[in-house]
Amino acid sequence: MTFILVRKLLRDARAALIVVCLLLFVFAAFWVKITQRVTTQIVPVARLVSQPFGNEKTLEKVFVRGPSKVSQAALGWGEVNFNQPVDFLAIGLLHPVVLVVCLVWGVGRAAGAVAGELDRGTMELLLSQPVPRHQLVLAHLAVDAVVLPLLCLSFFAGTQFGLWAAGDFVPDYALLDEAAKESPKLASLLDLIPLDRTPLTVNAQGELLGLVNTLGLLFAISGMTLALSALGRSRWRVIGYAVLVLVVMFLANTIGQLWEPAGWVRPFTLFYYYQPQRAMIEGAWCVDLGKTWELGRPVPVPAVGVLLAVGAAGYALALRAFTRRDLPAPL
Repeated sequence: MTFILVRKLLRDARAALIVVCLLLFVFAAFWVKITQRVTTQIVPVARLVSQPFGNEKTLEKVFVRGPSKVSQAALGWGEVNFNQPVDFLAIGLLHPVVLVVCLVWGVGRAAGAVAGELDRGTMELLLSQPVPRHQLVLAHLAVDAVVLPLLCLSFFAGTQFGLWAAGDFVPDYALLDEAAKESPKLASLLDLIPLDRTPLTVNAQGELLGLVNTLGLLFAISGMTLALSALGRSRWRVIGYAVLVLVVMFLANTIGQLWEPAGWVRPFTLFYYYQPQRAMIEGAWCVDLGKTWELGRPVPVPAVGVLLAVGAAGYALALRAFTRRDLPAPL
């Protein structure tokens, strides 16, 4: 009977799943193109123009890293080397599009698991079949085990397609060439500076490691929302509560990152443990609570482990609440 429920839930979610997978695929492919433009056109030109100042990264820090450094802090992770395409690709996993998709999918699907059925008046019809209540919760867990990896693999497939379509990452100095046509002094200066057109190395296989962190975030959001759904009876009210909690967590993590006195609150948010760039670039899976709380010693905590534990706790709470509660009659 659980398999039948899983098949039904997958069939009900297939339209939304296809749309979200395509959205992630297309975004990842376009992010590759953005990465190519930044790392082969903007950064090389900034480094070249900076050489007369004695530091080839002067303008890169001012025009490229300056504005983006605030964004990096807001998203919860530090330095990114813009000379490396892989580093810039990693930023895509923290782009607002990806975060919003995680929130919409995790909250939207899980909110309809129990509260949505009660809201539509279809829970009685479902439970009129020989289906134990715990099997319904386990069926949603099985659906997450199938769907969440598909979402992550869609993003990875989009990145690989984008790399294939974009071709080699060759430094492009077309902007300087056009400016040199109008400025003889710039043209004479460029004649004295060698232009490095060596293709940049791009290997996005490590993105799979970062996507494991994304899967953990999706599961945590889904489990938390399912617990609220098992306690409520209105889908939209559950969605409102879940979104409110996640927005407060995001703001707390952002403020704590930008304002050090408030940094102690960050470990109590899901987004503190969502650092896919560190896994993708450095292969680092742990966050240091000792540094955040100034304990004087490192306290490594597995980021993905915390997210999976939160999701599992949400499912456990949902299982307990749903199997024990009295279901209201449909209005």
